[in-house]
Amino acid sequence: MATDTTKKQLSIQECDALLTSPGTIFEMEERVLGGRRQKTWKHTPPTFRSFLSATLPRWAADGREMVSEPVPEPAAYYARRRVSYAEVYARALALAAWLRERGVRAGTRVAIGGMNSADWIVAFVAVNLVGGCAVLLNSTLQPEVQAHCLTLTRPALILAEPKYAEVIAPLASGLAAKGVGRIYSWGHVYHLPGEVQDAVGDITHVDPSPEAIAAVERGDDLGGYGPESDGIIYFTSGTTSMPKGVMLTQHQCLVHVLAGSIPGARARLRAGEPLASALAVAEPPPVQPVMLLAVPLFHVTGSLGWLVRAFVVGARMVFMRRWNVEDAAALMAAEKVGFFGGVPAIATAIIQSNLLPADHIIEGITYGGAPPPQRLAADIAKRFTGASAQHAYGMIETAGLHTGVAGQDYLDRPEAVGLAVPTAEIRVVDPVTKQPLPPGEMGLLECRGSNIMKEYIDNPKATREAINDDGWLNTGDMASIDAEGYLYIRDRAKDVIIRGGENIASAEVENAVYLDGRVAEAAAVPVPCERMGERVAVAVSLAPGATATAEEIQAAVRPRLRHVAHPAIVVIWPEPLPRNANRKILKADIKKVVHGHWDAQGRQEARAKL
Repeated sequence: MATDTTKKQLSIQECDALLTSPGTIFEMEERVLGGRRQKTWKHTPPTFRSFLSATLPRWAADGREMVSEPVPEPAAYYARRRVSYAEVYARALALAAWLRERGVRAGTRVAIGGMNSADWIVAFVAVNLVGGCAVLLNSTLQPEVQAHCLTLTRPALILAEPKYAEVIAPLASGLAAKGVGRIYSWGHVYHLPGEVQDAVGDITHVDPSPEAIAAVERGDDLGGYGPESDGIIYFTSGTTSMPKGVMLTQHQCLVHVLAGSIPGARARLRAGEPLASALAVAEPPPVQPVMLLAVPLFHVTGSLGWLVRAFVVGARMVFMRRWNVEDAAALMAAEKVGFFGGVPAIATAIIQSNLLPADHIIEGITYGGAPPPQRLAADIAKRFTGASAQHAYGMIETAGLHTGVAGQDYLDRPEAVGLAVPTAEIRVVDPVTKQPLPPGEMGLLECRGSNIMKEYIDNPKATREAINDDGWLNTGDMASIDAEGYLYIRDRAKDVIIRGGENIASAEVENAVYLDGRVAEAAAVPVPCERMGERVAVAVSLAPGATATAEEIQAAVRPRLRHVAHPAIVVIWPEPLPRNANRKILKADIKKVVHGHWDAQGRQEARAKL
């Protein structure tokens, strides 16, 4: 008699039960963290010092290369240098000892300013080897905003690349008066103006005493340093006001060491692979992975999402001087990059460019931080056979990834940003009453877990408004959760378009526009309407080689949308849509331009009626 050998697909709940069972790397436990009893990973590294002291020497002993990066300007544009794990660790140990000689101890705030480089990583590792709290500065902000961030956090000293040092050097005396420490540059500044040289110390070479190095290696003066010690300070984007400083503890940051592997592990179990295969996602693969890191390390995605992952698996990271798709594709081919991502726009640009060799092997693409085109998962599967596409949701306040989805589950639900990792929770509530809503209804997304931030720096009012007494974080995102627990981000609460009392999520409109193969980028924004309050407008940039008029784009998308969501105007951008350093679209900038076109269109229509 024939036997049915078809295996029943495991549910997500069954997958999580297997992954988190006793004895596995993902085993969970309950701890009191931040005064609340919470679920967390049993094997989360206790501190950055312990994590880095275990991972970096391992890869240094293995002789691995850590970074391929552009030579600092003004060197030739395409000149590159390679830096090993051994070199980074040795330099970080020396810099840590130098910091210790200057009074940096557990909890001391040390700011780091600059774009992606091995020097940035050396500074980050050094601060953590002495138990310090790294203040990660967004080096693309204007000087007055830099002054705000530094005054808010008052670091004991600033470690910076020459370009960043040049920007803030004129502010040095004013910052010092407000308790901010001296600026030091890890690159030469002798070619910069005299006022910069006067304000900036040179740490291109440090020579700490043997006693200081030995003290760092032993871990002296770390009393009280542990999982709930201050870890990293990030800054919010500050699109509507000055940035807020977000304090994350050591534990909150390091939750990502294991959480980042959960979507891939679930996907393997759901595909019928054995538990051992799923657990291997959290372990280094036999061949060194190579990652293109096109997002800044000063952002939570770059540092906790990509850099921490690189340390876990011993990856080689490929840095760019600045993003453009032609250089990215050339680097990926030359460096044999197998992993890339960051935000969906990067994946979309690589696929649409068609610049990678047809036989180039991509193993994994991970992105989040912005709504991807609904077609992106299928496009990845078609272009890169065998590649794992992963979509994740998180923010600075959740220490990065909070939900994620990969594999067939993502292909089947291309709008989803996944399920909460086992140590985290999500719910959707009524924006006014804060009462939980049933599956499928759109409301305000709240998140809870051992990864939720400690506080906004020196802003208890904002902290109380963001996190309620039960530990739920108000994300400011409008979302829905289906009956299986999959999360769908619909819009930022402040970006929802309200036409005649009906809520229209910008993602609904953008996904419909992205089905047009001529479109590279799309951003839906509101325009004012005396009769309806607001109407829908869309800004688009076109794919390489594509041509289309605004009217053609508008006509193509209308059948794909409900009536209230039809765009009243489409504006074709002559170049890529404006983005910030994290590659997120700047909708405030787009609104200004689109409103100008909308006003002009209204004037034309008024004249036509005369």
